[in-house]
Amino acid sequence: MFYAPENEIELIESLKLADDKTYIIAGGTDLIIKLKNRKIIDYSIIDISKMQSWNYLTEDDDNYYIGPLITMTELCDNDTVKEKLPAIYWAAKELGSTQIRNKATIGGNISNASQSADTLLSLYAYDAKIKIINSLGEEKIVGIEDFVVGREKTILNLGEAVKEIIIKKKDRISTFKKVGSRKAVTISKVSCAVELLKKDELVGNIRVFLGAVGIKPVRAELLEAEFSGKKLSDVSLDRLREAAFNEVEKAIPTRDSRFYKRVAIEGLIEEVLGDLMRYEKL
Repeated sequence: MFYAPENEIELIESLKLADDKTYIIAGGTDLIIKLKNRKIIDYSIIDISKMQSWNYLTEDDDNYYIGPLITMTELCDNDTVKEKLPAIYWAAKELGSTQIRNKATIGGNISNASQSADTLLSLYAYDAKIKIINSLGEEKIVGIEDFVVGREKTILNLGEAVKEIIIKKKDRISTFKKVGSRKAVTISKVSCAVELLKKDELVGNIRVFLGAVGIKPVRAELLEAEFSGKKLSDVSLDRLREAAFNEVEKAIPTRDSRFYKRVAIEGLIEEVLGDLMRYEKL
């Protein structure tokens, strides 16, 4: 079965015909990898790449709204993303090769829910909401932390698809950094996304998440504690490194990869702090 809906009405009709072997694709980059590795053999496809009404980034007084078909390249080229949502900008910019960024969509990246999905991690930092549509045309909104339930597993049921990503507007400072496994096609070995709000020059609410250290993004409360209530210039880099080391040890205490990741995260967190201090001055 192959369907290529061009609008939402056609998509709903296609979703009614979906079964547990149906894959919804836009860029198809994740599906290609699974086919290459022969993880799937018998399958059907709903290709939504022609639904251009789902490719957008808009805003109102309260929120940013991101369509699931916007590609990584388009996110990188969007001034609003670069200036207001830099964690998404950097996550998109550092995802894969140029060819992959031209095809890969944010909707596909989060729906695949890989433990190393870069834009997914940035959406955790932003506490994003996900709008889901089903085969009856019904819609619901869930928090990003409820959307992902495990390694490559989401709450999407049969006949459901991601329709929109919603991010609340805040006077935030944010960033994303990662250490990858290859120079040009970097799959995250460890990554970090941060959003913080300041109050009277001090770090107030802060959300720090680590990627590729668990089956889903891991909230780094030890790191958050080192930032909270301080000026960024007063945050101790040594204490951040120690907290980052301990976060990895806590998240994957028995995995051999922890030895590499503990060292990698210490250098990564220095880059994160540097980024936050630069954005603070803008």
